[in-house]
Amino acid sequence: MQAGPANTARQLATINRIARIAIDDLELRPMLQRIVDTLKQEFGWEFVACATIDRAENCFVCDAVAGAIDSEVAVGYRRALGSGIVGRCAATGQTFDIDDARGHPDVIDTLSGTGSELCVPVLHRGEVLAVLNAESRTVGAFRGQRALLETVADQIAGVLRAARLHAALQRAHDELQAAYQQLDGIARRDGLTGLGNRRWFDARLRECILAAHRDEKPLALLIVDVDHFKAYNDNYGHPAGDASLRELATVMAEIFDTQEQRAARYGGEEFALILPGQTLEQAIAQAERLRHAVQQRARVHLHAPDGVVTVSIGCAQLQAGDDADTLLARADRALYAAKRAGRNRVAGGND
Repeated sequence: MQAGPANTARQLATINRIARIAIDDLELRPMLQRIVDTLKQEFGWEFVACATIDRAENCFVCDAVAGAIDSEVAVGYRRALGSGIVGRCAATGQTFDIDDARGHPDVIDTLSGTGSELCVPVLHRGEVLAVLNAESRTVGAFRGQRALLETVADQIAGVLRAARLHAALQRAHDELQAAYQQLDGIARRDGLTGLGNRRWFDARLRECILAAHRDEKPLALLIVDVDHFKAYNDNYGHPAGDASLRELATVMAEIFDTQEQRAARYGGEEFALILPGQTLEQAIAQAERLRHAVQQRARVHLHAPDGVVTVSIGCAQLQAGDDADTLLARADRALYAAKRAGRNRVAGGND
């Protein structure tokens, strides 16, 4: 490009445009892509790319490419620092303006016929943050353009640093959120059985009751209690008691396997199940499946009338105006009705 007032004005306009791009967008790759697209569009360069530095891997990584000709270089392309012209620029922080790249010992011919190459570091307080690289199959394609590309590099250096900090902060935020969710999940999970704990159950029950009242849909609740559990613990030991509770949790997970029907350890040897969309009759049928499955496991309990571990289950359905305490009390009354009737039973009621 020949120097002159018109060209100088165009260069200044392009530099200002790139500065606005850098200010407007702190997402690193989109910002760099818009910059290289602008350079290619305004100056008709055959190939323009921007690579950032990965110090941990001791390499540079291509983050943006704009080209009218085929090249081995694409977004994600990486190579060791010091390798090729871009690698040397990244390693040394020096500009490389190669007028005739044919046979040059340091040029890696990614264009299958590289004629010239201009490589400029993006520096912030002496640190190389990125490299702007322009290549052409024509010898001397970038004569007089070094100052322009160095000015662009200066323009984006501070914003590139800010973008990297923004990205690092976003990653840290995402990691903290993930850690918080994991800790929150742990805090809502029963350590022995892996089911939801009382905290999870209370929150989930409130949500389901609100949804059922709002949508005018049925909701049922089961309270499950292991029969003669104290006698089991006293005679077989607490490790065996814990194993029986884990086994019951496994049976529940097999029968109530949807996200909505997740079981919770309600306390001690008691468990609870919320059944959105189910009537009392449907809940009783589900409870019978569970009771039968536990009995069929035939876990030996010689200190119980049936000789195996069994459960009693109370069922209740949400009524108009019910809150969590009301529904729980109804299910609890049904449970004790099952126990009074001889245990290893299901009882349901809406009283």
